[in-house]
Amino acid sequence: MMFIMMLMTFSGCLFVWEEEEFYPPMALSGKPEVSMSRITVESKDGDMIAFLPEGWHLLGKEHFPSNDVFALAIDSSMTLSAVFSSLPLKAKDSSTIVDVNEMMRFAMNRHSQKSGGAIQQIGKGRALTIGRRTFGYITFAQSNDLIAKALVWRSNSGNHYECAIVPLDITSSRIPSDSVQSAIIRSMATTILF
Repeated sequence: MMFIMMLMTFSGCLFVWEEEEFYPPMALSGKPEVSMSRITVESKDGDMIAFLPEGWHLLGKEHFPSNDVFALAIDSSMTLSAVFSSLPLKAKDSSTIVDVNEMMRFAMNRHSQKSGGAIQQIGKGRALTIGRRTFGYITFAQSNDLIAKALVWRSNSGNHYECAIVPLDITSSRIPSDSVQSAIIRSMATTILF
């Protein structure tokens, strides 16, 4: 009897359920949810191209916050920006969900380190698939409590990239809602070709 009681006591310690780090993958439609323009962003190596939403404008290189940024765009109300950057990850043999999860972890660690820990992930990451393309999707809060959303992916030539939608608090205009920002980043994902 004593043995059974000890076993029951210790069994709670033996089986610790760990919460999943990522949501299950989600398939997206290939159609954008917001109107897209013909303005394109291209990586330095030319191995990825993306279209910007209607009313967005590209900024010059003098506005780039770091060397890994290769394109920066802003919406017409100056409430949102799109930051395209390269991620210094080694190429993988395939673009599997495990690789996407690794990219999401790497991107979050990188944002956290660059901000001195001021940027924190919100919720869980999720793999998004559009046809044969796979993206990692993460959300994080900045030190000013503005919530940014980012896509990470690996191009066919093995380069890793990030596109982040970052709210701007520089005008008196109202920042678009979370659902509008989500629709924008999902729409941008449908236009990214690599």
